[in-house]
Amino acid sequence: MKIVDIEGKSAIFMPEFNATLLREKFVIQDLMPKDLSDSEPVIALSNRMVLTLKPTMATESEVLVIRAQNMHCCARMAAKIAHSFQEEGPITTRPKPFDFKEAYAALTKGYEDKYNPRHWVAVYHKGRAIFEGGPGTRHPFLDIIEQCDARNRQNYDKSLEIAEDAFKQAGKLVNIHHDSNIALIINIAKDEARCGIILRSPSRTTTFNFTAEPDETTPLAKPSQCLSVSAAFLEGIQLTFLIGMIKQKLYYELISVASDEAKQHEEAIKKLGQLNAAIDQFEHLQNVRYRPERPKFPLLINEAEEFARKALSSEIEDRIAGGDSDWVI
Repeated sequence: MKIVDIEGKSAIFMPEFNATLLREKFVIQDLMPKDLSDSEPVIALSNRMVLTLKPTMATESEVLVIRAQNMHCCARMAAKIAHSFQEEGPITTRPKPFDFKEAYAALTKGYEDKYNPRHWVAVYHKGRAIFEGGPGTRHPFLDIIEQCDARNRQNYDKSLEIAEDAFKQAGKLVNIHHDSNIALIINIAKDEARCGIILRSPSRTTTFNFTAEPDETTPLAKPSQCLSVSAAFLEGIQLTFLIGMIKQKLYYELISVASDEAKQHEEAIKKLGQLNAAIDQFEHLQNVRYRPERPKFPLLINEAEEFARKALSSEIEDRIAGGDSDWVI
């Protein structure tokens, strides 16, 4: 295990780091339903990242799987774990256990806890959930998939077949359909860090990439830093849509300025400013290049407003046509 000095502290050096964040949807269809209530497919949604932690000279990697209700919490939990690994070593075998609860509480404190009552996270090791947190509830099928994947680590898709066989042995014949798409890719080599993020806005879905290189005064970006700044982009993009939508609701007087949504609008703007500042700080510490360019949050808000105008205008026209007294002038 190689120890280097980073920012005045001894830390575990990982020469390479790769991680991918997936947005997943599982559809479980009962092929032999006993009644109509069983005929509807079961849907399990999740965001998933495999975190492979391997210090220099180590013979084995420590592999953890993070699942979460949303993308930015998934990436931030991975960042918390990666940072602790670099500072204190392996997560699951250390004498003093890593405090998953404290880590998750820190990253959801404030806006997330206040405005997203559905958030949750689960961390798996060798197929077993070693931590679960948040007020939301994950689908139990996700635990089955992780158990199956632990038996067949080299082929994630094979886990679906194993899961179907497990259901069959339990006397239930099901078909499992899996949809997934990439939200984030991070690759850190010895001299640069590359991150690719999917940008989904109301008008388009595109990809932007950024490359971070160290300068004379700062070392190469750590995995935790790349994960954190990527989470800032992911959450920021999500907030621009919400801000644009609520702004148009206020404009059309669909909600009052004293409503909970209006208050959330104000808090979302503050949160977006914090995320923007975090990205600026990362750029200050690294030589960062974007391709094609860094997403501009104000422009994304404008796109969301335009989308909202069209959607809400149609809703208002329908209400007037239906004789809604609140809308008849």
